[in-house]
Amino acid sequence: MNIKTASEKTGLTKKAIKYYENEGLITPLKKCENNYREYSNDDIVKLNLIGALRALDITIVDIKDVVMGRRSLPETLLDTVKKIDESITYLGKSKLIITSLIEKNLTDYRASGEQIRRLRETLELSRDDKKEFISNTLLIIFPGKFGQLFVSIYAHFLSVTIDNDEKKKIWLKLVDFLDSVDEVVYKNTFLIKQINDSDNDNLDGLKKALDTQCKYILDYDANTKDNIMINRQIELARSLKESEELKQKFNKGLEDLKQFMKVVGPIQKGFEEYLCILNEDYKKYKDNEIKMLANVNKMVKDKLGFTANEFIKHCTL
Repeated sequence: MNIKTASEKTGLTKKAIKYYENEGLITPLKKCENNYREYSNDDIVKLNLIGALRALDITIVDIKDVVMGRRSLPETLLDTVKKIDESITYLGKSKLIITSLIEKNLTDYRASGEQIRRLRETLELSRDDKKEFISNTLLIIFPGKFGQLFVSIYAHFLSVTIDNDEKKKIWLKLVDFLDSVDEVVYKNTFLIKQINDSDNDNLDGLKKALDTQCKYILDYDANTKDNIMINRQIELARSLKESEELKQKFNKGLEDLKQFMKVVGPIQKGFEEYLCILNEDYKKYKDNEIKMLANVNKMVKDKLGFTANEFIKHCTL
């Protein structure tokens, strides 16, 4: 049959049929007298297959391997599914980034390129690299020894698994949030002075104490009486009552802490909101912390006649 008939039988254009012939996918016979192509039924079968596979966006190279018998059709289809999955993943990430940018309502295109690049790069990071990214960014925001302590508070929870679109959105929001925070300039408060004056051994000791506290809260059982914490608060209350000098230092420390938290608090709150969604263990940690404090408050009130919060207020009168 001639090319016109082949086109009618396959639904392919004459141009497409000639292209596939030039690519070596079909080899119709040529009539010697006029050099016209003569297409066989086998050519029609191949053209139908080629047209169907091209409609699935399978490449000419892959189709040629199938037609020439170098690769099986099932193998080619499986490989194509893998490529499609990769494309879907990539496009899904692109959609999330675009949505994030739309929500920000960017007006300065000059800054957009860097933001898009950073969002894409951080989204592609491995689990360990994401942890390192968060740690390094926090250390930039909170320089010095306080930053080291701040990061150690969250050390158990910085390995985040981004396994669904919701977490991907939150991750992008976290990256954007951290990028928007300027480096904190500390006032020379008592708290900062104490931390900065700490040598490496003392700093390591503080980190270990925070690590121990973290593990304790993660495993906290609301039915367990926290006698250590209760006894510490009771002992502190007694000491403050007996020493006016200690009471003044305590009040000064609380005032410094309040001023310090005016700067650190909003950053910490924003960071923790995102981390609670990205890491289920951290959500558990925060829930347990609330339970623990409520439990301690109740038991302190049973012994002292006022809660832990009332205790702080009582000591600062």
